Order: sequence, then structure tokens, then C-alpha cells
Amino acid sequence: MKIGEKKSNRKINKRSESEEIAVLVGNSIMTAYFLVMMVLFPLYIKGGYQEIGNVKYYFFRNTSLAVAGMMLIIIGSRFFLQKERSSLIAYYKSLSVTDWFMYGFFISLLLSYLLTDFRKEAFWGAHGWYMGFVSQLLFILLYFFFSRYFKWNDKLLYLPLLASGCVFVLGILNRYSIYPLTIEGQTPTFIATLGNINWFCGYWALMCPLGVLWYWNSQDKYQQVFAAAYIVIGFWIGVVQGSSSAYLAFLGIFLFLFCISFRENVQMRRLIEIGIFFTVACQIARICRYLPGFDMNYDNTLGVVLTDTNAALYVMAALVSLYVLYCTLIRKRGYQIAQHIYIRNIGIFLALLAASGYLIVLMLNTAYPESMPWLAGQPLFTFNETWASSRGATWTDGILAFWHMPLLHKIVGAGPDCFSEYIYAVPELARRVYAQFGDARLTNAHNEWITMLVNQGVFGLVCYVGVFLTAIVRFLKKAPMQPVLYLCVGSVITYMAHNIVSFQQVLNAPYVFLLLGVGESLCKDMEKEIVDK
Repeated sequence: MKIGEKKSNRKINKRSESEEIAVLVGNSIMTAYFLVMMVLFPLYIKGGYQEIGNVKYYFFRNTSLAVAGMMLIIIGSRFFLQKERSSLIAYYKSLSVTDWFMYGFFISLLLSYLLTDFRKEAFWGAHGWYMGFVSQLLFILLYFFFSRYFKWNDKLLYLPLLASGCVFVLGILNRYSIYPLTIEGQTPTFIATLGNINWFCGYWALMCPLGVLWYWNSQDKYQQVFAAAYIVIGFWIGVVQGSSSAYLAFLGIFLFLFCISFRENVQMRRLIEIGIFFTVACQIARICRYLPGFDMNYDNTLGVVLTDTNAALYVMAALVSLYVLYCTLIRKRGYQIAQHIYIRNIGIFLALLAASGYLIVLMLNTAYPESMPWLAGQPLFTFNETWASSRGATWTDGILAFWHMPLLHKIVGAGPDCFSEYIYAVPELARRVYAQFGDARLTNAHNEWITMLVNQGVFGLVCYVGVFLTAIVRFLKKAPMQPVLYLCVGSVITYMAHNIVSFQQVLNAPYVFLLLGVGESLCKDMEKEIVDK
């Protein structure tokens, strides 16, 4: 009997070791994929700018499908190696609320694809965008693979920041009409190795916050110097790259930092320093405008204000004065910024009041222009087709598309990435869009949530939004114990802020799901440690 028990124990131990090997192999694969996507993917270019969307997509799709195939084999192996398998009830209990919303998003994706009238388009997605069923499924798989198999290592951040920093530097040079790389199809609207400025900005809005939050939380002087240089370069290209949507990302990251910096004195000091870095970047960009051989080839209104007037200089003077005052205060024994958290609450209230006030004024001035004659001719305060670089038109088109849908498709949508297919299939909507944009095909609403509402319906939008909001709340609760979560939250928030006026594409969507998976992995590791104790 005892011999039999020993044999059984040996068998169990053997299988446990085999399962552990499967986990290690899975982590190795996901780590390699992390580095490929973070380092090689943004730098890879082939065939010139006209084909860059296709080239980037095929790189992502083929790499991700290969990784998905390997990971599914490992998951299957783990299942068969387990002697005692957990019950379904135990598995369900282990799921986080974010996991549940992600499963809901998968179900909505499946229903949307099965019930679409545009099955062929829905599978791969609109030509040049490819945000269809396959891509959305890969995003979901990436989240689950990273959340279950990836183990974070702080050293992994250096290479992604170096790679993105190279992209940013190349973008800066391109913006000043300096082209170290000869890329076919070069025009001012294309930049670095990422293509169109909107695609570049989508990538920038996810990567730049990683360096910002790293600096904000780092205790190592060498890391701080590295991150500070990265921030100045990142802010510099963010200001000059040309897309106005960058300023929503700036707003998102600074509001986020403001909200979380009232915990400790050093964190508030870092926030002020980051603000100074922003003004330094603006002044460097201003100087470069007038250097021989530096010809700024693309501008927008806010970029001109920040880099060709004294506005940023005045802000710098104010921040430096605040910094000196703050450092003087914290030298006084017993001073703690956490005691003044009411300042944060007032700031949040004022931000909400300003946003609400703007919306009220926008609606009133649009509906009753005679009531506000002083705003006559101010496009920012009149919602029409030209509002916010034609976002007024694209948002309205998206809402009207949803309104025209039958009840079933209001729930499940027109199909993954079928925004344009549906709009051009409805004569009334097609006439409207042709009148607005001519032969240029409208493939999304230039608002991620409106686009998701049309593509995957109310069900898909609720699940999608649920993934992001629950992840932010859960990550923030655990971030004081695992600061890397601040990096994940910062990037997710700037992604959401940026995509208020932008869209999913292959240079931003994979990264946000990857970071959601990394954050979820860190949360699960922390929960496991608590259970083990």
C-alpha cells in the first residue's frame, strides 16, 4: 500500500513539473512576443508609405497567429498534464470582473460576425484597416495569454522605450524636413516609420505615458535620467507631430497624474517636474523653428501657440516658481501633500465644471446662436459638420447609422469593422456621406465608442467599455503595492482620451490589449500571493 502511494506521489510530482515547464515555456513565448511587438514592430517598414498599413497589419497578424497557435498547444498540454482538474465553478470564481467583460466582448464579437450581412468584409475588416473578426479575436486572445502566462520584469521596459524613442526622434527630424531614411511616398502627412500622423499619434499616445509614469514613480537616479530624456523627446514630438488629437492625450495624462500625485511629497514634486519637461520640450521646438536647415513642414493651431509664442515660456516660469515654493515647503518638517487632498478634489470639480460648461455652451450656441452673439463665427463653439476637423460630421454619421439599424443589429451591430459597408448600403446615409466626403471612404466615426456601437452594437459597446473601466479601477486599487500598474493605467487612459476623436488601428489596438493583459497578470499574481499567505 505504501509503495503504491509512493508511486502515485511520484506521478503527481512528475506531472506538476511538466506543467511548470509548460508555464515557463508560455512565459518565454509571451516575453518574446512582447519584445517583438514593442521593439521590432514600430520600426519595421517595407514598400513605402502607401503600403505601410497593409505591411504593419500583416506583420501583426502573422506574428500573432503563430504565437496564438503555440500558446493554444501549451494550454492544451497543461490541461492534459493536470491530474486533478479544477471544477468549472472554481474556474468561474477565479475570473475577475474584467475577465467577464472580456468574455462578454468575445460573445458580442461572435454574434456580430455570425449575424452580419457583410460576412466577407467582417472577417478581415475594411481594406487598409483590418479591424475585423480576426483582429478583434487576436486582441482578446492577447489579453488572456498575457494575463495568464506573462511574468513582468522591470528590465523589459528599457528596450521598448529605446525603440519608441528612436521612432520619436525620427518623427521629430521628419517634421523639420530632415529625412535620414528614404521612404517611398514621403509627404508631410507621413511621419517616421508609422505612416499617417493620426496613426503615429495613436501609437505615441500609448507609448509616451509609459516613460512619463516610469519617471514619476522611479527611485533609481539612472532610470530617472533615462526617463527624463525620453519624456522631453516624447513631449517634443507630441507637440510638433501635427495631429490635434495629441492634446487630448496630454490632457488625459496630466489629469491622471494630478489625481494620483497627492499620496506622497515626492510624487507631487515629480508631477511638477514633468510639467516643466513639457515646457522645455516646447522651447526646444521653438528654437528649432529658426535653426538653418530646420524647416517645419506641418503645423496646427495649438502647436503654433506652444512653439511660436511666449505661452509655454510663461507656463514654464509659473511652474518653476511653483517648484521652488513646493521644495521649500517640503523641507519644513511635517509637511505632507496628502493633507491637502482637498486641492485635488477642487481641481477635479473645476475640470468637470469646465467640461460641462463647454458642452452646455456648445449646445446652446448651436441650437440658439442668437442667444450668444459674442460666439458668432467661433467654430469650436458651434456643433456642425466642420466642428473639430469634421468630427461633427463623422460622429453624426455614426449615430445616424445606429439609428437606422433594425433592433437586432442595434444589439449586435452591423459586423466587425463593417461601419463603411453598412453606411454605404443605406441609400440615405450613402448620399449624406458622399456629399460630405466625396470619393473618400468613411470607414469609422473617428470616435472609437461610436464606431464600436455601429460595428458590434450596444452589447459589444457595453462589454468593451466595461473591460476598460473595470481594469482601470482594479489596477488603481493595487497600484500602490505594484507601481507598474500605474504605467498600464496611464497608457489605457491616454488611449481612451485620444480615441475620443480617433480610432482603433494596428499601431495602437494591439498595444492596449497587451497592456491590459500585463496589468491583469500583475493583479492575479498579487491575489495569488495573498491566498498563499
